[in-house]
Amino acid sequence: MDPREPGTGESSADEGADATSAPAPPSTQNATPTSTPTSTETSTSTSTETPTPTSTETETETPTVPPPIRKSGLAFFGLLLLLFLPGMVAQSLHVALGLLWTQLFAFLLPALVLTTGSNLEPRAFLRLTPVRPAVVGLGFLAGLGAYLLAVGVMGLARELMPDRWMRIFDVSRVFEGAPSVRLAVALVAALVAPVCEEIAFRGYLQTALSTRLRPVAAVAASTLLFSAMHLDPVRFPALVVQGAVFGWLAARAGSVWPAIAAHAANNALVSGFVLAGLAGPEDAAELPALDVRLRAAVAALALAAALLWPILRAYAAAARGAPPPPPALVLRDPAVPGTRFSLARVPAPLHLAVILGVLGLALLAHARGAGWLGPRG
Repeated sequence: MDPREPGTGESSADEGADATSAPAPPSTQNATPTSTPTSTETSTSTSTETPTPTSTETETETPTVPPPIRKSGLAFFGLLLLLFLPGMVAQSLHVALGLLWTQLFAFLLPALVLTTGSNLEPRAFLRLTPVRPAVVGLGFLAGLGAYLLAVGVMGLARELMPDRWMRIFDVSRVFEGAPSVRLAVALVAALVAPVCEEIAFRGYLQTALSTRLRPVAAVAASTLLFSAMHLDPVRFPALVVQGAVFGWLAARAGSVWPAIAAHAANNALVSGFVLAGLAGPEDAAELPALDVRLRAAVAALALAAALLWPILRAYAAAARGAPPPPPALVLRDPAVPGTRFSLARVPAPLHLAVILGVLGLALLAHARGAGWLGPRG
């Protein structure tokens, strides 16, 4: 029996009634063409109800990826060079006050202004994240070793330089003057300069370079620019050695505080030796023989390597065990994704600091002209 045939007459009657009241399927001969949609009409209706998105609509709905944040380290270095000129003028007016002005307004302030004006969070971008005291302490010890290493490098490099350069670029001349001035210079060099210079060079400059270069290349580039900024060809090789150590310390820990501690150790040693009369202008006639100087330089290098290597290994282990630093590229205002510099983004206190810097330099010049500062020094 065909399964489509009714089992009883009643069912057949009901089926006949349904056939007259409802449209038959397309295969039935009595089907009415106007009441039954064709396959073409069905597909058209379906395509109308569920439209397929076009390629243009798909591209519009795809979220856009923001461009990577990149800052120019060379532009910042150029700004520091320009500001270093009024810094030299300030130091010619009064060495201690001028050195303080240079550190605050030629190094520290530009880093803060450019960071905040670029919509970047200063604590993150300038690598001011605090680290464990043990890491900072090892950074201080690394600074002592770096000083000894620089002494050895300096001893070898000076043999290749004319004596005239040694007299012109003698750093001990900064400490000339009255005892109070010499003490003030030593305090600024040991306490203020490490903070300001490290925030500028290992904070802003090295971080900005790392947005375009690999970490090793960023450390190397910031080291060379830091050394060149001193405008001292005699100390340039020694500054490269020290700058490389400072840069590595900051990069390894993700913070400038160990580098600040190392820089402070170096400057404190130099200042202490000069104040104690253990370092100063050299007279070529009083220098020991060449072979004695070379042996002393090689001995300093060997001792520095023996001391510095275990310190750096301990530092690397301590920095590795510390919590990872936060990312450096954090926006101050996430609602505005751009990092193009704008003065409108700079906080009002920094605007005031710029004005105070200009007024301070003018006041320093006026005080020198009025004779309030006494003899130059």
